[in-house]
Amino acid sequence: MEHPLLSELKQLITDLEQKKAETIYTIPSEIMGATKKAKNMERFLHDIFAVVNGSGGINLLSIIRREFGMSVELTDHIDQWAPYSKDQFEDAIHDAIDRAEIRAGKQGLFFQGSPDKKEAAEALSLLKSIAHAAVKCQFNPKQAGPQAYMEILDSVIQFYALPNSFPDDNMIKYRNLISSDRLYAMSGNDVTITAALKSHVKEWYERSSFTFLENSEWYHTYESVVDYSYVLTGEQLEHLRIDFIQHIRDEFNIVKAKPELHRVKHLKSMLETVLNWKV
Repeated sequence: MEHPLLSELKQLITDLEQKKAETIYTIPSEIMGATKKAKNMERFLHDIFAVVNGSGGINLLSIIRREFGMSVELTDHIDQWAPYSKDQFEDAIHDAIDRAEIRAGKQGLFFQGSPDKKEAAEALSLLKSIAHAAVKCQFNPKQAGPQAYMEILDSVIQFYALPNSFPDDNMIKYRNLISSDRLYAMSGNDVTITAALKSHVKEWYERSSFTFLENSEWYHTYESVVDYSYVLTGEQLEHLRIDFIQHIRDEFNIVKAKPELHRVKHLKSMLETVLNWKV
C-alpha cells in the first residue's frame, strides 16, 4: 500500500503540472511598451540574418528575448500565449523592424567595405525583408507558407551580391546557403517548403552566369556533391563527374608508383560514388 504522504505529493505534482499546461500567457505591458519604443535595431537585424543563414532552422526566440527583455519562462511557453497578445506583439516587432536604420558606426556589422548611400539603403531594405519574413515564420509558420521562406532566401542571395557585403569574387559564400541539408533545416524539416526552396535555387542558378557547381574545386569533398546535385542538369553533373574522374585518375597514377592499400580503397570508394551520382 502506498504511503499517504507519497500519494499527496504525487497528486499535487499532477495538479501543478496540469495548471501549468493550462496557463495562458500574455505579454507584460512593459515588454510591449519597450517593443513599441525599440530603436537602434542593427544587432537585431544582424542576428536574424545570422539565424536564417545558419543550419539550425528559423528560431528567433533567444534574439527576441534579448532584444526586448523577455523572460525565459515567457519565450519557453510561446505556444500558450494568448492569441491577441501574440498578434499584438508580432505587430509591434514588425513596426520596430520598419523603424530600423543602419547607423554609420554600425555598418561594419554588415559590410566588409564601405558602401555608398544607395548600397546601404538597398542592404537595409533586404535586411528588413528578411527580418519581416523570419518573424512571420516564427509566429505563424502555417500562414507564412513557402513564400516567406523563399523571400528570405531570395533576399539573402541579393544581399550576397552587394559589392561590399561579401566582396570576394569566389562563390564559396553560397556553399552553406544552398546546401540541401541547410534548406531542409531552414524549412523546419518541412518537405513541401524544402522542395519550393530547391526549385527557387535551381531557377536562380539557371538564370545566373555562375558555373561554380560544375567545378570540382568548389566542393569540400566529393561526398558533398549530393547536397547540390538537385541544382544541376544531367549535362552539368556529367561535366562535374568527368572533372572528378580525372582527379581520381591522377591520384591513381601517383598511388601506383607506391601502392598503399588504404589509399587504393579510398580511390575505389570515391570512384564508385562518383559513378553513381544522379540528378
